[in-house]
Amino acid sequence: MWLRIVVGILLVLMIAPILVMIPLSFSSQVAFQFPPESYSMQWYENFWSNRQWTEGLWRSVVVAFFTAIVSLALGTMAALAVNRLTFPGKKIFLNLMVAPMIIPVIVVGIAMYHTFSAYKLTNSIPGLVLAHSILAIPIVFVTIMAGLKGVDGNLELAAQSLGSTPIGAFFKVTLPLIRSSVFTSALFAFITSLDEVVVSIFIAGSKTKTLPIVMWENMRTQVDPTIAAVSTLLIVGTAVFLILSQRVSKGGDARS
Repeated sequence: MWLRIVVGILLVLMIAPILVMIPLSFSSQVAFQFPPESYSMQWYENFWSNRQWTEGLWRSVVVAFFTAIVSLALGTMAALAVNRLTFPGKKIFLNLMVAPMIIPVIVVGIAMYHTFSAYKLTNSIPGLVLAHSILAIPIVFVTIMAGLKGVDGNLELAAQSLGSTPIGAFFKVTLPLIRSSVFTSALFAFITSLDEVVVSIFIAGSKTKTLPIVMWENMRTQVDPTIAAVSTLLIVGTAVFLILSQRVSKGGDARS
């Protein structure tokens, strides 16, 4: 019983500072004040009417969408290779796949900037997609690996023995069985890209600022509740994605 109480207290302490941003986003005051004396939608109106904010949001969504596609394709292929094949250096490959999750993000950002500059990928959407994909691939890889552990590899062999190709067996047999993991990993990749700021600062330029960069720059120059409104939108969007992920996972488990 006491363990549940301690865990509940820790969860409240972790979530409470985030939830405070929601009432602040509806404040009518120019500065942050909690609790707000009165409420208004002016900061949401300021967000949607400000071209810098809306362009940053749209650019973040586009980058996150393509990041989810790229990381899902590469992460799934890597997970299949580790799960299905035996090859020299398999353990080294496995460690390299999860390395971006372990190495500090600032180090990854500096390394990406040095490399991408040589190929003129900085200040470009493809560069941002590639950089965010490098951070998202380990998440996809781990999630798909967990899903593949519950799939019997003999099912693919049976499909191939009946005339299917290896690629056809994957799409017709394995993919339907791990689609909940695929959907979950795609959502996690999307959220990872949408929330990434450290690497984006190194790769993005004046014409490719994502929403987290715009938030960072506004916090350095002027702080008003518009940032709270943007934070609330991100909180709600992330919560919706997580709820969808859980529903899909439960649906996949029920079908299994």
